[in-house]
Amino acid sequence: MQSKQEILEKLTGISSSRKSYYSELVYLVEEMKKKNRQLAVINQLTHIQIDATWQQTSSYIAQQLSQILAFEHFTLTIVKGGTPTSYLCMRTDTDWQCHTLTHPHCPDTANFPEQLHHKLAQTLPQHYATSVSLRNPLNQTFGYLTLLREEQRPADPEEAELIQLVARHVGVIVENSLLFQDVNEKIKIEAQLIQSAKMAAIGEMAAGIAHELNSPLTAILGNSQLLLRETADAPTAPLMRDIYQCGVRCKKIIQNLLTFSRQEEYLFETVSIDEVVEDVLGLIGYQLSVCGLTITREMNEPSLLFHGSRHQIEQVVINLLLNARDALSEQEAPRILIRSFPVEEDGVRYAGLSVYDNGTGIPAEQLSQIFQPFFSTKERTKGTGLGLSVSLGIAEAHGGKLYAQSEENRYSEFTLLLPLLIKEEEHQHHGAETDIDCG
Repeated sequence: MQSKQEILEKLTGISSSRKSYYSELVYLVEEMKKKNRQLAVINQLTHIQIDATWQQTSSYIAQQLSQILAFEHFTLTIVKGGTPTSYLCMRTDTDWQCHTLTHPHCPDTANFPEQLHHKLAQTLPQHYATSVSLRNPLNQTFGYLTLLREEQRPADPEEAELIQLVARHVGVIVENSLLFQDVNEKIKIEAQLIQSAKMAAIGEMAAGIAHELNSPLTAILGNSQLLLRETADAPTAPLMRDIYQCGVRCKKIIQNLLTFSRQEEYLFETVSIDEVVEDVLGLIGYQLSVCGLTITREMNEPSLLFHGSRHQIEQVVINLLLNARDALSEQEAPRILIRSFPVEEDGVRYAGLSVYDNGTGIPAEQLSQIFQPFFSTKERTKGTGLGLSVSLGIAEAHGGKLYAQSEENRYSEFTLLLPLLIKEEEHQHHGAETDIDCG
């Protein structure tokens, strides 16, 4: 027979109420844990480095969001100047691999998600895309977050709300990164303008000096030639020949100064790497040699050609050689090696020129910063921090590259790559070889 207490609990439903209460409590605890995870991930999103690349940013967002949302792949799209660029992050066993997808110019962003989903469907068939826009305070769209899943299902209201919340936070981070890039680009442009103004002033002064020296130098060369004809067998003939040779050398320096000062030299033309090096050494070779430097040249045969501005590339080589000289100021047996070579990177053939020195080198932690405007490893009185940033800009304007390798207290090597100009007969020969190789 049941006790009185058991009968009362059944009649009042106390037992069933306790079970319901504990079930609701467990549910609420799990919901709180889920909300805390979401808040923790959103907080982690604010830790994205403002100067990170878009590939790094996309991979980081994908990694964080995968903790609170179910998806297989992720895409961050940035719309800059009406041109969208997408960064597709694909999950691997241990990491996220990022691939860049380019799109044509798209002034109407309203229809872009459809185009993006179509392109993603071609890249990743059997996946379904869900996109949400990134907007600034003026309600202008500057990007998209896209989740790719293997199953097609509509997002439930809670998930949709979470995605919108994430988009708002990511939007702030992406907008800050875009602003940082704009400011950085303006700093680079300002640095280039300062350098251009300085080079224009130097060029104007060099032109004036060159014209002033030209007249007396013409007389020296002419008179020394006349005297050499009359005194060919005299004891003083070697001295006259020496005077004449020094005059010829001065004449070449003046020609280089005039070339350096002419604005029309910015026009692109077919240029030989060998001629650039020869002209630069004619201009500053004596300045380097009086510092006790040994300069060695290893130039490719035949000479490598490129299409570009002789003046601007000479400016890059001058910057690299003067930097090498400064790095060797306190070294024993200082040495500079100038080397030209053909190279192929990412399917593009380049004419390469490297400047190597056995100087003080660059600390590893500073190597990634040396191309930034106003950054310098030299003393304040010895450098403006503009030479390498301007040189990088010139290289990129020619469709080329400029990069550095260095080891502190051992060496530095700067390599300039310019798209190789192939002669027509070489191009035809290379094409014939390619046809044979392809069967």
